Amino acid sequence: MDIVKSALFYLDKIIKNSPYQIWAGQQHEQKHIYSNGSNKSFSPPFFSLLKTVKTYTINSNNGMTFYFFFYPEEFHICLCIIKENLLLTDEMLEQLHYYFYPLYSQEMIQKRDHEWKVVMETTRSINSAINTDEVLSNIVRNAIKVIPAADAGYLQLYDKSSERLVLKAAVGFNEHINDFRPKSGESITGMTFLDGKTRIYHSRKEILDAMSEQKITEENYHHIISSIDDHLLTGGICVAVSIGEKRIGVMMVHQFFAKGSLTNRDIVLLQGFAAQAAIAIQNAKLFSEIKNNIAELTELSQQLTEKNAVLNKRNQVHKTLTQISLKNKGAKTIITELAQMVEIPICFYDCIEDEFLCCHQSQRHNFSYEEIRKKMLPNQAPHYVDIQGDENGCYYLYPINNGTAFLGCLIAAATNPLSKLDIVTIEQGGAILALELVKKHTLTDIYYKKTHEYFTALIKTTNPESLYKQGKDFGLLPSSYICAAVFEIKTYHDLQLLEANIHRLVSFIKKSFPTLQLLIYGFHNKVNLLISTDHPSAQVEMTEKLANLIRMWKNNGGQNLTVGIGSTYRGIENISKSYDEAEKALAYLANREESTIIHYENIGVNRLFIHQQPHEIERFLEETFAPLFAEKNHHELEHTLLTYIQMNKSAAETAKQLHIHINTLYKRLKRMEELLYIDFNNPEDNLKIQLACHLRASYNLNKF
Repeated sequence: MDIVKSALFYLDKIIKNSPYQIWAGQQHEQKHIYSNGSNKSFSPPFFSLLKTVKTYTINSNNGMTFYFFFYPEEFHICLCIIKENLLLTDEMLEQLHYYFYPLYSQEMIQKRDHEWKVVMETTRSINSAINTDEVLSNIVRNAIKVIPAADAGYLQLYDKSSERLVLKAAVGFNEHINDFRPKSGESITGMTFLDGKTRIYHSRKEILDAMSEQKITEENYHHIISSIDDHLLTGGICVAVSIGEKRIGVMMVHQFFAKGSLTNRDIVLLQGFAAQAAIAIQNAKLFSEIKNNIAELTELSQQLTEKNAVLNKRNQVHKTLTQISLKNKGAKTIITELAQMVEIPICFYDCIEDEFLCCHQSQRHNFSYEEIRKKMLPNQAPHYVDIQGDENGCYYLYPINNGTAFLGCLIAAATNPLSKLDIVTIEQGGAILALELVKKHTLTDIYYKKTHEYFTALIKTTNPESLYKQGKDFGLLPSSYICAAVFEIKTYHDLQLLEANIHRLVSFIKKSFPTLQLLIYGFHNKVNLLISTDHPSAQVEMTEKLANLIRMWKNNGGQNLTVGIGSTYRGIENISKSYDEAEKALAYLANREESTIIHYENIGVNRLFIHQQPHEIERFLEETFAPLFAEKNHHELEHTLLTYIQMNKSAAETAKQLHIHINTLYKRLKRMEELLYIDFNNPEDNLKIQLACHLRASYNLNKF
């Protein structure tokens, strides 16, 4: 061999013809290098037993002489001469030590190359593998490969939540190693994590003493000892795993049965693998962060794409439906176009007109106004509802409002949840439809205003020719029978809601009298109605229907109404008279604070008090009945008086009604005449008392 050519030449010179062999390496991995004159198979004795402070030593055994030459890192070269007790001088041995140095250098270079390859393999695995646990296991495995005296190893990382070192990778241990979880400062690994100092041990005693000194718990001691399958611990190295200045865990290798000792070179190697482990962990963290960032960016990109699609869809729908609205094609056309866009059946419930508009004439809907009201009023947000009946199904309800006023509801048949684009389409359709309805109501308001102006002029006109002309403009025949009615919504807090209710009431009344000639319009909180018929009997039937109409209105969720109806007159010239009576009937209800319907003809004598202020009536009653309140039994006297007048001053009937003796009644009547300074036989006093009792009963003034 060229590398030992000088040494071989020198050997041939000093030992003549004696056979010899050359071995090199470390005790646990010696290899045969060269033989001269001998093919005998043998292994040199362990050099560690023979090592001295010199650079060489000699041993004779079994007819052979062994010369051991020692080099750094426990490397040695063994010269085996097949001749016992062949002694060489110190000068010769020093010369041979020098000649063998290139062989040592070559072997160490090869060993470094092997270590480098393992390190590079580990580096490649760090950069290529995605599974962090697999990378860490490879790091521990490769560390054992390049540290000849190591048989097993593990890596632990610190877990903040449990405040313990937790196993991440292990080679050469059984499953008990997973339960070995020391705290910071506990045992060898815990103390290494705490202070960051590297620790190396060359015997079982050193390891066990160190574990004991660092106060390992019985539980952790049991787990670590149980994990090595009764192998005899003979050494170990523990190093910290750090990222920068921050320690994140520890890495430790154990020696069980491998020959040789752990060296400082092994510490350097293990520290290098610990650094690689830190890099792998940091890479995993960075990879996780990048992955999360990519996922967030992907999600944001998808959201932007979806939002862009939604915006495009919204613009497209808005443009298409706006063009339909501008061309005044009506709500029905908008509904039909909307149904084509979402490709599902859609209908619209118009709350004001109380009707359904469907995209197809043959389309059926499974809702009534009552159902829509029950489902929408508690929940004004769009939502899904399930319908059970002849045709089960799921529907998407989208309310349309003008401020606080509920105008209607879009109803979409939804066998499956609608897509975002479909919902956006319906939302845009609802917005355009709301504008269409507001536009329609605005035009209706303009019509109401003009009608009110014409109607006001009509009832104020005294010129017959002008009256007949204006009447014809309204479709009224000069000789027809005419009756006026006034509907009033007394309680309202929201003008938008009031406006919607007035529109709805007008539509409701029109549908209730489809065959009659009507003049009807709304103005502020009132609806004025003028009905023209050819025969007075039709007017009687009409007034009966108005009472039913009010009940239906309330049953359908309408606000409370008061209705005044004037008398029926023949001739257009009597319109103002009937209208004036309707207003008086309405005023009568207002004074009584009642929500009902009344005909002017049914007011009777109360017509005299329609415009009388309530406080004046209260004052009159107070002045009349006040003397009775001075008596302890004033309730008894008051009740007796009201009953006596009600029984048309019949003493017998009054006593019978009150269940008292007639003499008792006479005593009470006498007492009342004294208190009230009246005489029941005096016509004027009698009229005063009868009027007071009538007003007392009519106006429900219970405090008297």
